[in-house]
Amino acid sequence: MVGKPELDQPLSGARILIAEDEILIALDMEAAFLDAGAYVVGPCATVAAAVDAVSTEELSLAILDIRLGQETTERIGDLLTERGVPFLFYSGQTLPDEMKRKCNGVLVVSKPATQQELIGAAARTLAV
Repeated sequence: MVGKPELDQPLSGARILIAEDEILIALDMEAAFLDAGAYVVGPCATVAAAVDAVSTEELSLAILDIRLGQETTERIGDLLTERGVPFLFYSGQTLPDEMKRKCNGVLVVSKPATQQELIGAAARTLAV
């Protein structure tokens, strides 16, 4: 039986940046978003790579870990905000105070989460 595309692929056509430095988590996220119908930009394992992607790619949404290596993703969030691209955090850490202030209202999904929880959070963020 063929289901409705919007149910089977809730992120159909979305261009999603993944900024994650743990390769296994990044690959799992990539597979989940591809299965949900999205086009994946990245995964980007460094702040520099993510900043480059945000600067050059057309994006619908970004999923950011709070830290990539030793750097926070604050600069990426700032650039996404300037460009009007919604984003959410997927991390096992808490937001540093400055990022909490800047990112007030940005959804934080705690690791570990199921693929369905992450896809649902992305779909809700896009719907806002």
